[in-house]
Amino acid sequence: MENSKTWLLVADSTSARLYSLHKAQIFQEPNPNRLELVSEFNHLNSRKKVNELVTDKEGRFGGRHFEGSSPKEHEAEVFAIELAKYMDGGRKEQHFRDLIVVAPPAFMGLLHKHMSKELTKSVSQQIEKDYTHQTEHELIRSLLTHF
Repeated sequence: MENSKTWLLVADSTSARLYSLHKAQIFQEPNPNRLELVSEFNHLNSRKKVNELVTDKEGRFGGRHFEGSSPKEHEAEVFAIELAKYMDGGRKEQHFRDLIVVAPPAFMGLLHKHMSKELTKSVSQQIEKDYTHQTEHELIRSLLTHF
């Protein structure tokens, strides 16, 4: 039987929430109880001030090199990689049929940069907004304005 669930990622460069839902049910009854929290992510290094992020050489942070990136950009990229890997694992294990991604434009670009081709194909909707600080009730209301 094909999975009819949709995963909804609401993220910025410091935090993310991943929900599972049935889109049809959300449209019929916009109730926050219809959102099932799959996982929450917090990337504490993204919250640090630039001078708190340790570098070993110019352009190198924690052993990885991202050409021309600042420490803050580097941490956002590390977090985008973590989220993309997690979602791709869910795709491989068929936990969802399609994916809705909600993120500010700059972070949306980082997520897409690190998504596999297969994961990118599963994205049914992308919304370039920062809804990470909204409650589930506010989130559903905001999402419905995009469909």
